[in-house]
Formats: sequence, C-alpha cells, structure tokens
Amino acid sequence: MLLKRVLPLEGLLSKKVYKTQRARFYHNLAEDVSTVTTLEIKRLLKSASVNVLEGHACLVTNYALCEDAKKQNCKLYINKMTGFFMCGNCNRVGPWTTLERIVEPKKTKKKSEEIIFLRKAIDILPDYSKQWNELRLSSELIENLSPDAYKNVVEKFNLQHIPQEIMSQMNLLYNESTQSLYFPILTFRGLIVGYKSLSADSSLTKTIPATNTSGVIIYKQKNLKSDGTAVLVPNVEDLLAVASKKAANLIICLPYGLQNIPQQILPNLESYKKLILWFGNDEPSWDSARHFAKKLDEKRCHFVRPTDYQPQPKIAAHLGYDLKEIIQNATPIWHKSITTFQSLRQDVLSDLQNIDKVQGIKWSRYPTLNKILKGHRRGEFTVLTGPTGCGKTTLMSEYSLDLALQGVNTLWGSFEIRNARLAKTMLQQMAGVPLEENLNKFESYADEFQKLPIYFMTFHGQQNITDVMEAVEHATYVHDIAHVIIDNVQFMMGMSDESKFVDRFWKQDKIIGSFRTFATKFNCHVTLVIHPRKEREDGELTTASIFGGAKASQEADNVLIIQDKRLSSIRGKKYLQIAKNRYCGDLGMMVLEFDKSSLSYAEKKKRKPDNTDDHEVTFVGYS
Repeated sequence: MLLKRVLPLEGLLSKKVYKTQRARFYHNLAEDVSTVTTLEIKRLLKSASVNVLEGHACLVTNYALCEDAKKQNCKLYINKMTGFFMCGNCNRVGPWTTLERIVEPKKTKKKSEEIIFLRKAIDILPDYSKQWNELRLSSELIENLSPDAYKNVVEKFNLQHIPQEIMSQMNLLYNESTQSLYFPILTFRGLIVGYKSLSADSSLTKTIPATNTSGVIIYKQKNLKSDGTAVLVPNVEDLLAVASKKAANLIICLPYGLQNIPQQILPNLESYKKLILWFGNDEPSWDSARHFAKKLDEKRCHFVRPTDYQPQPKIAAHLGYDLKEIIQNATPIWHKSITTFQSLRQDVLSDLQNIDKVQGIKWSRYPTLNKILKGHRRGEFTVLTGPTGCGKTTLMSEYSLDLALQGVNTLWGSFEIRNARLAKTMLQQMAGVPLEENLNKFESYADEFQKLPIYFMTFHGQQNITDVMEAVEHATYVHDIAHVIIDNVQFMMGMSDESKFVDRFWKQDKIIGSFRTFATKFNCHVTLVIHPRKEREDGELTTASIFGGAKASQEADNVLIIQDKRLSSIRGKKYLQIAKNRYCGDLGMMVLEFDKSSLSYAEKKKRKPDNTDDHEVTFVGYS
C-alpha cells in the first residue's frame, strides 16, 4: 500500500538513543491509501449490486456496514481519490483495501467468515463525548453566564462584538482557570470528535486531536432553511465575525486552519452545492484555496479574493465592511481552459496588493535567499546540484527544515541516505547543538521536532519512477504536502524492464517532466537534487554541468549550484550560487560557512561598519 511508504518520525531516530524513549506517534498514517480509481470503485460496487451516487469528493452508496444491516438511510461515503470510506450511521472508517474485500461478491464459506471478521475489525471514529463532558464539569456553558459575566469573558478575548446568543447556539464552554474558550468539533451526524481551544492570554488555538479529525466547527442561523451554501473560514475568530454580522446562513471553521484539510472531514461537506472559501489576505490564501479546492471539487468552490477591501473576516468586520456583500461577490475558482484578462483582472490586483505574500514563504536562516529568490512559492520546480561530498543533502535538510518550522508541509524522498540519518541531521540542525552531548535534552528536542509537518518516504536505493510518483501524489492529496524533496534523481533511472535498452538521458528527461507536471498540477513546490557531470578542471559548475540533457535547467524555475573553491584555492570558499531565477530574474550567491556542532549552514550576523550588509554575501543584480 502506497502510504505505508510514507512514514513519520516514528522509528527513524538512531536505535542507540531511541531505546530509552517512550513510544511516539507523530502524524498517524493508519489510513491506507491504495492505488485505486473512481472507475474501479464503481465497477466493484456495481458487481455487488450496490447503488452509487457520485458526489463532489466522495461516492455515496447505500451499502450497510452497520451491525443492523436493515438500518434505514444507511450511507457509506467513499473518497474518489483514495477509496477511504466512512459510514454515516455507525461511524466506521477504513482503507479501500478493507472495503474491497468486504464488498467483493461472496463465493465460499471461508470468504464469508473473513468478511464477518473484517466487519468487526473496522475502526470506529474516536468519540470525544467523554472528554467534552469532563470539560463541562470544570467549565461553564456560555449560555448559563449572566450578562455581566459574559461581558467580562468577551472582553478578555477581545470579542465584544459577538452576541451571547451566537456562542450559546454553538454550545461553547468557558474555563475560568485556563482562561480558554472551547469549541466542539462535530460530524454531520452530531458526534463530538474533538474540540478546539482559544486562549485569552495568547489568542492561540489548539485542536484536539492534533491530526486527522473527522469533524468541523459549524454555526447555522436559527429558523433559516439551508440553501446548500456554506462559507469556509480558517479560524474561530473569523467564524464568529461572519456569524455576528449574519452574513451567511451556515459557516464552517476548518479544524486545522490553512495547514491541511483531512480527507476524513470530506463527507461532512458532501451535502453543500456551493462552498465559499474566505481565507483572508494575511496568509498565502490563494495557494491554500486552490489546493483545498482540488479536494473539495473545484466546480462548486468560490473564493473571496484577498484585496485591500476584502481582508479576512475578523478584520473586515472590525473595519465595518459589508461582509454579506463580500461573500456575494465571491468568484469561482474553476474556469475553462481558455480565459480572458477580464477574468484574471482581480487576480492581478490581488497579487499587486499582496506582493510580499505572493513572493512566498521567507527563510529565517537564509536572508540572502529572500533577497534573491524573494521566497519559497508553491508550484515551482527547483534543481540543486553540486560536486560529490559538497553537502547537498545537509544543505537541503536545513533548507527544508527552515520552511517546515514555518508550517510548510514537507515530504522527503531520500534514496541515498537512510531516513534515520536524515532525521538525526534535521533534529540536530533544529536543536543547534550536538545531540550525543545533550542526550538529557533529547526528549524536549524530539517532542518539538515531532510537531513539524515533515513526512518521509521509505524508498531507498534504485526505484521505479511510477511507484515514486504514485506515493508522492497520494501523500500530497492526503496530507496537503506543499514541498517535495527528491534526493536524488539518479536513483530513479535504473529500475525498469527497458533499462538496458533506453538512453539514460531520455529516462532522466522523462523523470524531470513527470515532476514538472506534478508541481504545476498539484500546486506543490518540488526540489530535485541532481549530481553534476564530471566537474571541469577549474571546479566551476554551470547550468550546463547538470547531469543529463538540457531539460533539467530548461524546466526548472530555480537552479541552485553549490560551488566549492576550498580545494582549488588557498583562500577559496564554498558558496551557493543561484544560477536561474524565473520569478524575478535576480541572480547571486550566498557564502556557506559550515558549523559542525549544529550541522548548519545558517548565516551568522557579523559586526561590520554601518554602511555594509549584515551578512557575508554577494548579490548580483542582473537578469
């Protein structure tokens, strides 16, 4: 099963250190993602005489998984992309491989016994009703607060404009000791499958469970019939802002904001004909909207474009804007293959008004890259090359770690270096100290690292490009991956029946073309590490030095080259050269000074005269 090849940190650290640690579960990947198509799902269900209704993100069937097979209105939701299923009545969930074996027409007694066993073994969605009731014992329902007490509460959270009726309708809890508001996370059947807390001290939110919840936070106006439209917002403050202005009949808050949208919540959204995504302009909202729309079905998704007059809901409400009018002006995300400038006009305006955010996520450890590349953007394709042993993997691990620390969901495919070694390197780079000398702090370092959205593929050595692409595409769909690193391309060039008869340059061009298409189609940044051809005598590498044909440098949006002059010159240095930059055309270089204790290339500030830069860099302003 493909996702079994995509593992979290669990088990990756060295056995010497890990033996003393308690069991860890980071980013539970229990759901099994198989290679299955919508056509194959429909064909099997049809063979079992199961009626199928094609929904937006799921296939909806009347197949009964419930213990009481005669239960009325039993609906089974099957994800079109992964086959992951969820029963709307008994809340059973599981991978397509399990459902496939159950639905398959019964032929033998042994098969029937296996089906009975599989039915009993299917997981049931975790019920957080007990935890919620425990919170109620130590908290107060908002609806039970006196007007004066409610006034004191909303002042602490700076939510004075929110009527008590709205919070009461959502069954919110307030805990005096923790100074927190608690929002229940519900399925469309009303089952409590988690909760979100909002802290008055820091205005930070925390979601329980931390990953893969199967519900959302919902607000619905009383005595109003649903028109099949829902407004999706990333946080509870935005939900309360829209609700307070009565700008929409139904508002849904995503459990994990813009970080990811679990496939488990998709059945909750199947009944809506129109989804309006209002993510504001304080985050890379356009990228998130396009990415989420692929899961939700682009044809039913509309987007509130982030312009100066359409900021995120809580800001718009504070400024007195007409939220209802903003929602009514939401425009479709999906459009036909041919468009006009009139259709693109608002997108262009949005980019110009949010230029800093359009430039991408900024690096905190490499300010020079921010000056040259401007930022890390979805949908781009980057090639990194450099001589053998120059530190390509070490640099790329810190490069990706920097972005992951800022919430960029990252998938690592390390075919050359074991995942345990890669994870240890990244952990040491994050800690900034030698791990073997600080084992007493390993627990705290590891706990912090486990919070990062980093996933690893278990491929190692020579691999088939088809298997790799299937794993990458499914992981991107399930975990909303924004950055894929492949280290390195040469390990995918020798695994096929035609390997002995096909030119290696042609095979590499095919691999590069596959990743280029993937980056554009899935709006995901791909970084490929490629070894160079035989280095020149002077050690200088260029874009023409990349192994293979010219396709790598032609297709790439960015070409990064590690130049190592230390062995060819007494005063030589190692530096990263930006040899191609399609976004703005700026080229330049960044000196790489390696700190062995932290395994880091992070730029260090140096004392210099006031009229010079803080970093030892060379910036070349040509295109």
